[in-house]
Amino acid sequence: MRRIVIAACVAAVFQSGVTHAQTLYKCASPTGHSYQQSPCAGASRTLDTLVTIPEAPPSAAQLVQRARKAEQDRAESAFLSHVAGTDQMPSSYRGSRYARPAARIARNPHEDGCQLAKATRRSTLEAVGFKRTFDLLRRLDDEVRTACGRG
Repeated sequence: MRRIVIAACVAAVFQSGVTHAQTLYKCASPTGHSYQQSPCAGASRTLDTLVTIPEAPPSAAQLVQRARKAEQDRAESAFLSHVAGTDQMPSSYRGSRYARPAARIARNPHEDGCQLAKATRRSTLEAVGFKRTFDLLRRLDDEVRTACGRG
């Protein structure tokens, strides 16, 4: 049965026009089994041979398809990282660990202190990510309560 399969593989190779078929040798030696492209050395014996056909180089259409798939995978990974909250830049790369948007919001005359405190809390929590502490949360909530007149 094995010989029929090997003969069929060899026939397929020669019919397809590919003449670069390679033979793989399974050798047994006192130290164990090995696979190699050259015949077994004198101290080891050949257990099996297998005719292999190298994979054809990808066509232009396949290369384009692979590039699209890679881009789709990158976009999907970026989306999942964003949803999980792991796409945040490490705090060591930011200018200030608890960056406040006060300068940006204070220029808008329609914003009052309550909205400013809420925006500050929101941006601080986004900057900190999962490294938030109880003291930080309490301080931010106290600032919001004080600015909104509930404290």
